[in-house]
Amino acid sequence: MSKFFFPDAKIEPETLEENRVCRKIRAHDGNLMMVEVMFGSGAIGTEHRHVHEQVCYCLAGEFEFTVEGRTSRLRPGDSVYIPPSVPHGTVCLSEGRLLDIFTPQREDFLKNQSVEGDQ
Repeated sequence: MSKFFFPDAKIEPETLEENRVCRKIRAHDGNLMMVEVMFGSGAIGTEHRHVHEQVCYCLAGEFEFTVEGRTSRLRPGDSVYIPPSVPHGTVCLSEGRLLDIFTPQREDFLKNQSVEGDQ
């Protein structure tokens, strides 16, 4: 892939939990990263925290999202902002997809990626 273009056909999904959660790194470089996360119904994004700012946009499904102890439902078109180092997690109530934007990019996500070169 090039520095600018990230065609879906060249992006390998990474399985995080068999038949429940997988993700695709949609685009990234330096200070910004976009990741699509696919959840099966009932899958859990365990509460965690990281130094990155994050915005999460619900593409499909329904999620119960908790940020710093406050819980709300996310449905398609809804989004949530997560400040750095704030605990957050989610439960997928019906099969769905989230689009996560991080700044800076998640280097820990990149360690597991296999990248195809441009042809």
